[in-house]
Amino acid sequence: MIIDSHLHVFDRGVGGADENFPLWPGTRWGAGPDDLLRQMDEAGIEKAFLISYTPVDVMAHYPPEKRDHMITVFQHYLTKDFFIRVWEQHPDRFCWFADSIDPRVPGYLERAAQDLDRGAAGLKLLPLFVDTEMGDPRWRPVFDLLRERRRPCIIDLSWWYADFPWFAPSVHGKYASFTDYVQGLKRLISDYPDVKVQLAHYGTPRLRDRGDPARTLHYDRLQEPIDLLRDHPSLCLDLAAYQHVIGKDEPYPYGSALKILEILAEGVGTDRIHWGTDWPYLGVQPYPELIRAVREAPFLKAGEAEKVLGLNALKFLEP
Repeated sequence: MIIDSHLHVFDRGVGGADENFPLWPGTRWGAGPDDLLRQMDEAGIEKAFLISYTPVDVMAHYPPEKRDHMITVFQHYLTKDFFIRVWEQHPDRFCWFADSIDPRVPGYLERAAQDLDRGAAGLKLLPLFVDTEMGDPRWRPVFDLLRERRRPCIIDLSWWYADFPWFAPSVHGKYASFTDYVQGLKRLISDYPDVKVQLAHYGTPRLRDRGDPARTLHYDRLQEPIDLLRDHPSLCLDLAAYQHVIGKDEPYPYGSALKILEILAEGVGTDRIHWGTDWPYLGVQPYPELIRAVREAPFLKAGEAEKVLGLNALKFLEP
């Protein structure tokens, strides 16, 4: 079984989509459910974690010029109702992870519970998108809920965006390193060792420095997420967006991206890695080529590619 453990869909059927949609970044592969399902079928992907989110919910603290632009571009394509409708139409293909949880807004816990009652497989938390890092005590009731319902969560730590002053003002300049930043998360998950957590985007270390014309990849920065996982067995991680390091003319098997998998596999083993892409932000290579590269990776032992490509994610969903 192959599972994409991290993706989204956008509604291109709204009025004005033809004019507005080109403003989206990195969606050359389409963005709607028909595009996605066709590509999943062609690649042999049986299931996916469908993550819902809306820009209106996560941008309350953005400065007006940033917020106005992003809402103008995104608000019509990202509605929770649309994600739910896609999931309900294809329950055999999608496991819905509900997002849009802002602990600054009253009722956040009740809304999360309603999503789980509706059938969400788990919750997606975006702490810095709501300017509320995981050490904040307001996340603890969410973990109480996950423990009670025996559901997992996906956390996007977003460290690679933390240097933007507008992104999460309460965190900007506060921490010298990823390891310093995750101390609050470590305290939280230590108190909830029975709640399964998938860290999105392999923990979000920034492998490339902004403005570097050489686009040097700093693979050594993967060590901090590796150290975090070694200390906390309830954690796993997905590879979503790993393929973005692949250059436009880079030949198969795309060693720049496979190096990420190789380092993570060596550091934490292959039982705690979930393949995923962040579709529609697929990058320059289509699904089948990315999957083939993992299947043929020379550093993976027999059966390990199958774990990474789907079996681990399937186990993650088990209560």
